Amino acid sequence: MAGRTAARGLTQYGVAKAGLSHLTRYLATDLNPKVRVNGIAVGSTATSALETVLVMPEIRDTMIANTPLRFIGEPEDIALGVLYLSSPAARYVTGKIIEIDGGTESSTLDIPIPDF
Repeated sequence: MAGRTAARGLTQYGVAKAGLSHLTRYLATDLNPKVRVNGIAVGSTATSALETVLVMPEIRDTMIANTPLRFIGEPEDIALGVLYLSSPAARYVTGKIIEIDGGTESSTLDIPIPDF
């Protein structure tokens, strides 16, 4: 998600994610028709990467409130997307970024950084 939206304090992360999204599209173009290349843009997911913030009720609650489906995703939610993309059901899908993010359109968390 950080590759398609802007959020304060996440410049380097967002630019790297955007680069990966574009790389996905280029690889899909270069490797077709024998290889399909797709990516998954993951929203807030309850993994060890978010463990330190999810234990703080006020931050967790803000993230949930800012997610249209009103819950934090689980790794299984992402795995189901991977399963779809690797199945025959996705045989006509290439060069796409599938968003599995609970419907979020912007960052679910504001990072307090000082103004320049």
